[in-house]
Amino acid sequence: MLHRTAQERYEKLRKVFTRLKRNFNRDDLDDFIQTANSLPEWIRRDVTLTAEQKAALERFVAPQSLDWQICNQIANQQKHVDAKRRTRARRAQAVSIPTVKAVQVKPGGTGFMVPPSMRVVGAGEEITIEWDSNRASALAFVVRTFRHFHYIFEVAPIPLENRVIPNLADDILCS
Repeated sequence: MLHRTAQERYEKLRKVFTRLKRNFNRDDLDDFIQTANSLPEWIRRDVTLTAEQKAALERFVAPQSLDWQICNQIANQQKHVDAKRRTRARRAQAVSIPTVKAVQVKPGGTGFMVPPSMRVVGAGEEITIEWDSNRASALAFVVRTFRHFHYIFEVAPIPLENRVIPNLADDILCS
């Protein structure tokens, strides 16, 4: 086994996130999605993690969670090339589950500037994810998804009275 703990798996996700911040591209996006998609099983099986960490995971992987659905559906499509969604399971759900329809990749993604440093993050390929009748930036999805796991591994373990609310810009630049 290449990674032995959920923490090691998270460290891999952090490294891929850092690569995507420098150069946003489909290959690293694929690595990010596959690693993020595997983390829930690692977290659920890790006896060293707290109940708060595991509860934070369950909030993220809820069926109606757009970011989880994007992650899970793209990971499964990459793993099982012609996989068909299970419609019976979907009909049984009381909540509406978003369905990823396509991923578009074009050169020339500009990323975004993070004040006050004005550093550009995520320039590279412009990747768009389409679901139902919506579309969004894959870069935005990556930042949101990483923040879920960042909370689980780097914020939740800190006692509540010792936590400092992170500045989003610092969080993006430092991670």
